[in-house]
Amino acid sequence: MMRLMTIVAGMALLVPAAHAEPSSAVAFDVPTVKLIKAGDPEKGEALAKEGKCAKCHGDAGISDDPDDVNIAGLSASYFYKQLIDYQDKKRDDRDMYKRVKNLTAQQMADLAAWYASLEPPRSAGKPMTDQVRKLVLHGDPERLLKACAACHGRDGRGGQFDHPALAGQNKVYLVDMMTYFKDGDRENDIYSRMRVVSEALTEEEIEALADYYAADLPEEE
Repeated sequence: MMRLMTIVAGMALLVPAAHAEPSSAVAFDVPTVKLIKAGDPEKGEALAKEGKCAKCHGDAGISDDPDDVNIAGLSASYFYKQLIDYQDKKRDDRDMYKRVKNLTAQQMADLAAWYASLEPPRSAGKPMTDQVRKLVLHGDPERLLKACAACHGRDGRGGQFDHPALAGQNKVYLVDMMTYFKDGDRENDIYSRMRVVSEALTEEEIEALADYYAADLPEEE
């Protein structure tokens, strides 16, 4: 009887997992990778103009508003995934959903190819503090903190597939995104990777990392 109760209890624990909703519908399988690589930047440029992407992200993919993401130079695979996530509402943003809801997968691949071809924003090139050096290069195993460089590269220019560039990003945007992951308000990170990292970071560490990776902003006149 006890053995039966143990088995039933174990099965009950598995039920939520079996029905758990994935954080993203994007799988970087062979067909998806081929689609992304076949993206046409010229068609993507035309779509960007038609969709008035510059209103938020600037003519060259670099935003004047620190609350908005710089999209110039982001990898096509990361960019494509975010568009799909907006369309599927895996990443919650009403304005972005309106803009992408009617796009085909090919059109999103074209947009990704266009913005990936643009010159990325410059980072400010700030020297690492001891605190930032540890987080970026070594992480903190005691807190299950993976080194930032493991996914985003030693230069912060991003890694494969869904690992975005951080260098040259707006500081306000970086703080916001890490805070959203920390609070569970953004959930489209595969395997909860950024949620796990951000939950372990203190507000001071989030601020320090954002300051390190931040864009080289022009001086105000």
